[in-house]
Amino acid sequence: MTSSQELHPVAGARFICERALATTPAYRISVYVAGGATHHAELSWDSEGQAQVAPAIPDAWAQSELIKLARVLKHSQQQRLTRWRGP
Repeated sequence: MTSSQELHPVAGARFICERALATTPAYRISVYVAGGATHHAELSWDSEGQAQVAPAIPDAWAQSELIKLARVLKHSQQQRLTRWRGP
């Protein structure tokens, strides 16, 4: 079993957010969705403080959960955040 297979949960998704080396807060995002899909994106905030995810996560539920986690990251600005979220 590869390490990425170990990261896929049985239900929901695992979100791994790692702060990018940038002058403004930005994060590299990996989303491991149950069923085997893996999505990669970058999370940043616009001038009005709204979270921006590019490219958007194709799974609408996972995209919504990532926007919720963006609020935590915006305030904490921690280097790494790993969270599992259930459906």
